[in-house]
Amino acid sequence: MEDYLLIEMPVFSPRYKKWKKYGYKNPIEKKNLKDALEESTGGYCMYCYSRIRVDGKLFANLEHAIEKSNSEKLIECIPDIGLSCSVCNQTFKRIGEQKRKIQKIDIDQYEKASKCSVILRKQCTVSCKALRELQKRYSDLSGAEIILQPMGVKGSDSDKELLLQYNVMKMEFEPAGNTDTYSDREMQFIEAHIKRFCLNDPQYRSRQLFDLVRNIIDNNGKIPVYEYNNLVAQLFCEKISGKSQNEILKICKSIFILSFPKM
Repeated sequence: MEDYLLIEMPVFSPRYKKWKKYGYKNPIEKKNLKDALEESTGGYCMYCYSRIRVDGKLFANLEHAIEKSNSEKLIECIPDIGLSCSVCNQTFKRIGEQKRKIQKIDIDQYEKASKCSVILRKQCTVSCKALRELQKRYSDLSGAEIILQPMGVKGSDSDKELLLQYNVMKMEFEPAGNTDTYSDREMQFIEAHIKRFCLNDPQYRSRQLFDLVRNIIDNNGKIPVYEYNNLVAQLFCEKISGKSQNEILKICKSIFILSFPKM
């Protein structure tokens, strides 16, 4: 399949500056954290890829990947904090939250192994071994099939990062790579993540790429310049930007014909 028909969704890797303080409670540290996370996503939600900055205003929440209710140490744990839209954070992610409580024995082990202190906070911006082990325990819980951001999740069978891609012809999200990339259990994990955040749900799925394709056709193959409401549209434009206007027009016409019944 042509490379522009499969769009790999990026791994978000925030860049934290050593001379800045990041945190969850302190207003200045919180702003610094939001700025760093927003920069890493390009202004999109880490879960549904919808734009979170509109008309100069940031419509986003700091979101604890492993819920902070599991341990006081997680409240200010920078590697455990991502950025998401309010719907993903306050609605979709919270479904079944009470059932995702990590066992006390695993929390005790994490708190003992973690070098962070609640009283004397350490500026830690990289996932430590203790946090990674806790993430594995969390991901094994029923209902915790979530590709946590920005930490990411590795498959327990393949030891590969669990990633998503967007199938342009289907206008749907799916597990990245070929069928041999992940085990059946890992494929089910990714599919559960897609379902949790309603990425392919008719009510919530993005029409941004479909509308962009239609606009390109209306403009005779010229890519319109504006802020896209979903990261998929931006990535698609980057994929086809090196092609001629005629090539782009042909690509978009073929996509439109096949995807129109689905949208």
